[in-house]
Amino acid sequence: MSTALYAPHLDGERIQSCYYVTMIIRKQQVVIVGGGTISTYALSGIREGDYIIGVDRGASWLIGQGIIPDVAIGDFDSVSPTELDEIRKKVGRVDEHPRGKDRTDSELALDHAIALNPKEVVIYGALGTRLDHTIANIHLLEKLCKKGFAGVIRNENNEVRLVDSRMIVKKDVRFRYVSILPVTDTIDVTLSGFVYDLSRVLICRGQTIGISNEIKRERATIEVHHGRAFVIQSRD
Repeated sequence: MSTALYAPHLDGERIQSCYYVTMIIRKQQVVIVGGGTISTYALSGIREGDYIIGVDRGASWLIGQGIIPDVAIGDFDSVSPTELDEIRKKVGRVDEHPRGKDRTDSELALDHAIALNPKEVVIYGALGTRLDHTIANIHLLEKLCKKGFAGVIRNENNEVRLVDSRMIVKKDVRFRYVSILPVTDTIDVTLSGFVYDLSRVLICRGQTIGISNEIKRERATIEVHHGRAFVIQSRD
C-alpha cells in the first residue's frame, strides 16, 4: 500500500487497518488544526501522507476545506449541532469529551499525537484572541520536547518552537525576526550567525535581550547549553 492513499483524506477515501496506521505513523508528520484563529495558510502545511487531527471547531473547518481529518477530538462546544452532526458522519473516528475535563482540547489532541510516535507535530489554530488558550497552547510545546518530539506552532505571522539543545535556523523572508525567550528560570545560550551574536550568555526568564534578532546570511545556530527556550520566528 502507498501512504499516499491514506492522508490527507478526501470524502470516502479511508484506510481502516490500525496495524497499517501504526506502521506508517513512525515516519509521518502529524498536523493538528485547532479551534483558534484559522486561515487558509494552514492548508500550505498539510502534505500528502500527513496524519490530521481536527480539534473542536478545527475539525469542522477542515471539512469545509474538503479535508477529512483522521480523527476529531474535543468537547465540541465551539460548533453548532449541525456542524457536530457533519463531523460525526464524515470523520471515521470522533473522540468526544465532556466540557468539565481536566485537559484542554488542544492537550487531548497533543496526547493523541504523541501516542502515534510522530516524526514532527505541526500545530495550526493554536493562536487566537483568547490569550489564556494561546499561552497554554504555546506551553504544550514543552510537553512535546520532554517526550523527545519535534513540534512547531504556526500561523501566517509566527512560528514557535521549543529548543533545549542545538537548532539550525534558516533565513526565511516571510519571518524576518528571530526571538529567544527562556522557558526555564535561566538559559545558557550561544547564538551564532545572527546580527546580535551571543557566547554562553545567561538569560533569565523575564529578560528581553533575546527579542527581535535577525539572521545575517542563509542560516544561523542557536545552542541552548542549559535550560529550555522558545524560539519565535515572526514578521511585522
